Amino acid sequence: MRKVVGTVLASMMLLTGCSGGGKTSGEEKTVSISVMQADSFLKNAAAKFQEANPNIKIEIKEHMATNTAGEGAMSEAISQADLEKYVQTVSTQAMSGKGSDIIMMQSLPQDKFVDKKLLVNLYDLMKKDTSFDQNQYYTNILKHSQNGDGLYAMPFNFTLEAISGNTDLLSKANITIKDDTWTWEQFREISKKLREQKGKDYFAFINVFPNQLMAEYVADNYGELVKDGKGNFDTDLFRDMMRQIKSLYDEEVLQAEFTYDYSKALFAKSGLYDVQSALMMMLTPDSKLFQKPTANGKSSGGVFQTYLTLGINSKSKVQDEAWQFMKFLLSDEMQSSPELKSLPISKSVLENMLKEQQEQINNGILKMPKGKPSKEQVADAIAAMDKLIAGAGNKSTGDMKVQSIAMEEFESYMSGQKSAEEVSKLIQNRVNTYLGE
Repeated sequence: MRKVVGTVLASMMLLTGCSGGGKTSGEEKTVSISVMQADSFLKNAAAKFQEANPNIKIEIKEHMATNTAGEGAMSEAISQADLEKYVQTVSTQAMSGKGSDIIMMQSLPQDKFVDKKLLVNLYDLMKKDTSFDQNQYYTNILKHSQNGDGLYAMPFNFTLEAISGNTDLLSKANITIKDDTWTWEQFREISKKLREQKGKDYFAFINVFPNQLMAEYVADNYGELVKDGKGNFDTDLFRDMMRQIKSLYDEEVLQAEFTYDYSKALFAKSGLYDVQSALMMMLTPDSKLFQKPTANGKSSGGVFQTYLTLGINSKSKVQDEAWQFMKFLLSDEMQSSPELKSLPISKSVLENMLKEQQEQINNGILKMPKGKPSKEQVADAIAAMDKLIAGAGNKSTGDMKVQSIAMEEFESYMSGQKSAEEVSKLIQNRVNTYLGE
């Protein structure tokens, strides 16, 4: 079971990681960064920053349970052991006052770090820095990355999560989706209706498994499931979600088996992952993006996920230098780097990328799979994409350990070994024990 959980968790993570401790040696200062596995974007950013700032050394160290690949080799996959080592090691270092100056917050219990005042409120640094204008970035992404009124971890890139549906199929079935209010229960009923028309060998999604849906649910609703440092799983809302997920498989709306026949999917897990693929998706004539369903029909906006996310240790003696490096990561030069992946948080950089793609499509340089769209269609697609980004207001986040606990215990409910009430109480107790450590 641990292997299955580790595999699902690993697929949801960006491969990054490292650690150290800030120190001053004469005029030279060292800014340490704690991550799990270093990627080329961070390594190159450190090299470029050091070249421009020879008195500031950026030290990156990794926290991997397994041996990492050698220089120039492919990175190894993140394992459950790597995840647990990173969380345990970095959390222990930070809480003992010996953590790195900058900490990769991806996968860490950010709520716990903020509660124990281990991170700097980045808004305070922004206010003191007259050269920094936060309005140059997607402020809705920043706002919904906050803990309370403070921003303690800066997101440098993001994606929007969604579901794509076949417009022709939905139209023939006379189905209209109000994705700002639809629920997983309505999604189940819509999928059942479509299956009746297309055939029993069709499924709502292909290759989506129960634990994956549970992990996504916890991530998308983390703010409701963990409040004030305590779990909130022993509730009717959480138990109803467990039952909804189980019913999707019991009624064969979904199947817990892998298949290569993607043509049998009524919907697809989708989203805006990078500028080019996002724009091409928006221009697909027979497909439409919908917000993900919710448990209660109350949407707070499109779901987004951040990747490279860094916080500054409140005990660091080189906070100013750490902030200078983070500002460099937010510069046009680094935000436009192809190594950053995903969507840059800089508005101007993303707008320039869209303009470049628009010109390539209009000039026939970038070929579309179903013919060249009109200039009006391209402009409409970009406007729709801008609207989706501006409406993003629900961050898929959370503590990977909490997700892991939920996934492990949920298995016994899916197999019929335990009731929803038993499992929700078990998850509640385990999460509270973990959060109280």
